[in-house]
Amino acid sequence: MSPAPPVTARGQRTREGVLAGAREVFERRGFNATRMNDIADAAGVSHGTVYTYFASKEDVLRELVDAIAAEVVAAVRVPDDVVEPYARIDAANRRYLSAYARHHRMLEVVGEVAGADPYYADLLARLRAGLTRRAADGIRRLQREGRADAALDADDAAPLLCGMVEALAARSGAADAPDAALTTLTRLWAQAIGLPPAP
Repeated sequence: MSPAPPVTARGQRTREGVLAGAREVFERRGFNATRMNDIADAAGVSHGTVYTYFASKEDVLRELVDAIAAEVVAAVRVPDDVVEPYARIDAANRRYLSAYARHHRMLEVVGEVAGADPYYADLLARLRAGLTRRAADGIRRLQREGRADAALDADDAAPLLCGMVEALAARSGAADAPDAALTTLTRLWAQAIGLPPAP
């Protein structure tokens, strides 16, 4: 069981420093090669201080990854004032790719541990399922509005389209995807669901 969260502002700052130091080490060394001493050194605190806030490096990783997953999910929520279908598709893809670029190395670390830890395998599966479910809901909404191909199975199409976005994210890594690739991505998505040509 992890220790209780700090109640003072100083304690909260120290804990955040531990998390920042841990992220730096995880990204540089990977999860398996990281030790709690490495986290303490990166955070500039004593070994005992790390244990004041986290029982193990597994606990540190879980907190970091849960926050990243929440950010990725939030990133693809397109603002309500973006109403034109092409613009919504483009915005969702760009927001996801931007979030992926910010966290690509930590997502690789998650992939490293997912094979041995069901928690992370399930987290990745839930994250992917949430993104594809949102995409399927968007396709169905456009179908109800008469804008997308009514014969298309949204639940089949969504994971395929999201896989295309994931492939571009993995290829780009930490870099911003080229604008031409993003434009092509939006065009392919729109054409796949039967949207009329872009205005």
